[in-house]
Amino acid sequence: MEFSEKLLKDIGNTTLSFILDNIRKGVDTSGAAYSYSEKNYYRPFDKKIYSAYKKDTSFGQIITSKTTGKLGFKIFGYKKFKEKFNPQASKNYLTWSGRMLRDMNVLKTSGNEIIIGFNDPLQAQKAYWFNISGVGRSRKLWKFLGLRDEQINILAEKFSGQITIEVANELARRITSSSTHQK
Repeated sequence: MEFSEKLLKDIGNTTLSFILDNIRKGVDTSGAAYSYSEKNYYRPFDKKIYSAYKKDTSFGQIITSKTTGKLGFKIFGYKKFKEKFNPQASKNYLTWSGRMLRDMNVLKTSGNEIIIGFNDPLQAQKAYWFNISGVGRSRKLWKFLGLRDEQINILAEKFSGQITIEVANELARRITSSSTHQK
């Protein structure tokens, strides 16, 4: 049995809105709060960082790499880096430019299948890093593709009536079709 395109789109769009709502609230698929790292890390020398550093040293310090002997920066955590270089998104998790989340949508609905994903392979790769392989040196996971149990229950409650109606209509169609063929 295949469900109607409208029902699948409604379920897909509701699921997508739950995922985006979780991100806006700053929680992952288990309900745990996201937080940016406050651990120091190394960044190679960059003119933009240096220009900001000359005006404000609160986010890092200039150092010489022990391995290469080249100048670089010890950044006092990604949290401080994002606050300095992308303050408008410093409290928005999983965003720097917003491209990855804007690219996420319902890609396909057919039969009994709903696919939520990314049109741009680069954005899909970023989502893979966040959800599967981890990001940064510590390979931290930021699981955002999925729903919490209470959201799954809301989906089931919201759409169970429509699913029941479509199943009943399909069953009635098959019974009618079967009885007309037997005569």
